[in-house]
Amino acid sequence: MSITHPDDLFHRLGDPLRMRTLAGYDLSTPGLAVHLDPICGETAARLSVPVSLISIILDRTQLIVGSHGLDGWVDQMQQVPAEWAICTHTVLAGAPYRVADALTDPQHMDNPLLAATGLRSYVGVPLLDPDGQALGSLCVLDFTPRTPTDQELEILQAGARRAMAILAA
Repeated sequence: MSITHPDDLFHRLGDPLRMRTLAGYDLSTPGLAVHLDPICGETAARLSVPVSLISIILDRTQLIVGSHGLDGWVDQMQQVPAEWAICTHTVLAGAPYRVADALTDPQHMDNPLLAATGLRSYVGVPLLDPDGQALGSLCVLDFTPRTPTDQELEILQAGARRAMAILAA
C-alpha cells in the first residue's frame, strides 16, 4: 500500500469516523504504559526481537503508548510523524504488514526513522476496535532482516487483542 503524499495520508487517516472512534479512547490515562509495556516486553521476548511497540496512529502522528527496547530520541518523544511510521501501513491495510528488509524494500528504504535507528525489519498487526476499525498496531522491529512465521503472527495478534482490551477499559 503506497503512501504517496502527506496530504493523502492525512485524508485517509483523518477520516471523521476513525477520528471519532479514537476520541472515545482515553490515551492520556496516567500509567497506561505500565499496562501496555509488559505486552511489548513479552512479545519481544517470545519473538526474539529487540524492539516492540504498541502505537496509535492519529491523522498526522504515531503515538507510542507502549514499548520495549526503544532508546534515544524516539523513546524520549514517544511519537513520530505518521508518514515515517511503518505502523501507518498496518493501520491503512487493516491487516498484518511486513517489511522483511527495509534496506532493499523500495517503499521503505528512504524512511528517515529507519535510517536514524538502524532498524531493518518490521512486522505489525492492527489494533482493531469492536467494529473492525484499525486504530494502531502492535509491532516488532529488528536490526536484521526477518520474515515472520504464521505462529509469530498469531503471537502478535493475541498481544494486539490484549492491548485493545486494556485500551477499552
